[in-house]
Amino acid sequence: MEFKDEIGGSFRVPLEDLSYLILDTFEVTLSARLLSGLSAHSVLVLGVDATHLPSWISLPWTTFHKHGPVLELQLNSSQPTRKQLWAFIVQKKVAAQADTLALFNRPEASFLRAMLNQIRSGDPDNIEARAARTYWSALFIEREFIRHADDLPNAMLNYGYSLVRSALARYLCAYGFIPQLGLHHAGASNAFNLADDLIEPYRPLVDEHVARLLGGQSSSDSLTKDHRRALTQLLESDVVLEDEVYNLMGAIEVTVQSLKNAMVNKNPARLLFPQRLPS
Repeated sequence: MEFKDEIGGSFRVPLEDLSYLILDTFEVTLSARLLSGLSAHSVLVLGVDATHLPSWISLPWTTFHKHGPVLELQLNSSQPTRKQLWAFIVQKKVAAQADTLALFNRPEASFLRAMLNQIRSGDPDNIEARAARTYWSALFIEREFIRHADDLPNAMLNYGYSLVRSALARYLCAYGFIPQLGLHHAGASNAFNLADDLIEPYRPLVDEHVARLLGGQSSSDSLTKDHRRALTQLLESDVVLEDEVYNLMGAIEVTVQSLKNAMVNKNPARLLFPQRLPS
């Protein structure tokens, strides 16, 4: 595949060397042949809306040779198993949030860690939401921050989450999962319920990346091309999973692979999520 750089030159990249392609403009046309080739190599193709936020993806459906057994596994997964998996995911998310707060020397990290033992199957006490209230009030303590406000911090968070969610959807499809069938998320109009389950422990990694990129920038600033480029680098950042170093895209693939193992063995501990590299 041939690309043009910003100074008028060009370079070629073999499709097998690509893991994702972000179309950050409307001024591009892809042929059906190219889209077919990208799909054959399980390349995630991600497009944006008028505000440059990711809004659509092209996913591979034919690269995994055992779709039937994986679909059967999803359909036959019992409610207790799904609830136990969700509780495990919440535990990993809250633990990762505590780690993120600790990196920024926030004393609330210990409060979040104390909540971990309170998480039960299915999270009936909604520890996830209770932890989130403490987490968001502590993470951006140097600025007025409200999650889902229309400002730069939220635009950056949404962009980063969209990248990770898209990568999860890509690997779920590549390994034969149906992303509409979630463990906890069950929105009838949501095509990626399962990706929205698995993204939760990844969100604090995005949060840390955004907090560092923000620095002293004003919340009223606009999301720029430089911001988007810096956020995209998150997919190539190094993390630790099972004592091995992966880039984030590789770790996401391991997470998806491990989901099948966890469901087959009805053992949430088989579901693997990464941690940031020790500083």
